[in-house]
Amino acid sequence: MRDVARPRWSFGIRLFHWLTVLILAFQLVVAFGPMKGPGMASMNWLPAHMSAGVLILAIIVLRLGWRAVTKAPPQPYSRSWHRARTVFHMSIYALILAVLITGWLAYRPMPFMPPARLFGDVPVPIAPSVGPSSARAFAFIHAKLVWVLLGFIGIHIAAALVHLAWFRDDIMRGMSFGRATARGASEE
Repeated sequence: MRDVARPRWSFGIRLFHWLTVLILAFQLVVAFGPMKGPGMASMNWLPAHMSAGVLILAIIVLRLGWRAVTKAPPQPYSRSWHRARTVFHMSIYALILAVLITGWLAYRPMPFMPPARLFGDVPVPIAPSVGPSSARAFAFIHAKLVWVLLGFIGIHIAAALVHLAWFRDDIMRGMSFGRATARGASEE
């Protein structure tokens, strides 16, 4: 028996993927935790929430740029399956961007309240007004899009688990940081 290299995504893609996962998890903990609280106490978490959103935006831009110049590992599936997977992943990116943009469009500092500062120093630019839509309307859309995004993420995780447990096709290994080889091929 010898070690056989399994196809993997480039290190940058894997790093950006798992950084996005960690920061999205932080966003959910903050949004459904202390930001759900009553009154002004929840507003204390807004700068951290917005800073994490900017980090996600930067990571998504870097990840898409990196992906544009690197090849995907070969996959043992049909062209139609590859297209469906691509559309699904692009939908996740689009949803993340929509959540970020609607969150920014929803931000309006309260009167007599200092504006939020990103990373403690950078003032958050005020989003332009968009037609008759109010900040409250964008906050509503932002919250609903988060639930749609969570649904897509749930499907993504379920699909990864199906590949791991049912298909056993090493698709998940392509996005992991573990060893790049696996036992299984016989020596010639």
